[in-house]
Amino acid sequence: MTTRGAGVPPEDVTDTPGRTDARPGSRPADRPRRRDAAATRQALLQAARNRFTRLGYDRTTLRDVAADAGVNLALIKRYFGSKEGLFKAALATAPRFLGGEGEFPGDPAALAEALSRQLAAGAWAEFGEHPVLMLLRNSGDEQVDDLRRHALEDFSRQVLASCGATSAPEDEDLLRAQLLVALGVGVAVLRSTVGLQPLAEATSDDLLGPLGDIVAGLLTSPGDRSGQAR
Repeated sequence: MTTRGAGVPPEDVTDTPGRTDARPGSRPADRPRRRDAAATRQALLQAARNRFTRLGYDRTTLRDVAADAGVNLALIKRYFGSKEGLFKAALATAPRFLGGEGEFPGDPAALAEALSRQLAAGAWAEFGEHPVLMLLRNSGDEQVDDLRRHALEDFSRQVLASCGATSAPEDEDLLRAQLLVALGVGVAVLRSTVGLQPLAEATSDDLLGPLGDIVAGLLTSPGDRSGQAR
């Protein structure tokens, strides 16, 4: 007699660490808890993002991720294939730093407002630290480092798009966008590692004015910059 309920997929009964099946005749309380496959995958992604953000790629182990999620280690391979696959999925599901779909800033003022919210103290309480930190720590894996670099490049291009860029940007424009990205990364790093005041506790309202000035200075059009030159 099988111990699995009819129609229950194997992954729904093997996500308890150290347990792979129920013993024949065991009481219901002794059986591995069942979990929806989508919920299990989400729990693994959340645990992975937290680990990658705090520890980086190299120091994050799949065993620790599985333990944090409360599931069997084998499920990581089932859902993601490998540690690299898990990292790639974690990147893909990390918050979009400039807003969700349909909320992308449409002009420099909206960009400054979005950045002020996302760089404010406590903005990412569910992560413990700003999720951009997941992209910073060296992994020692060339393919993973390519993923990190592409993610930061994409973010830079998102910044340009928010200011109306519709074609391949000039190197100077891309550099200006990357400088703004570097500023955001620096805020996350200083808050995480140093606790520099008043930056560490700056609210969205505190940041909005200075960020508005920086965005306007970096991302105005070349013609506007010429007109502002003294």
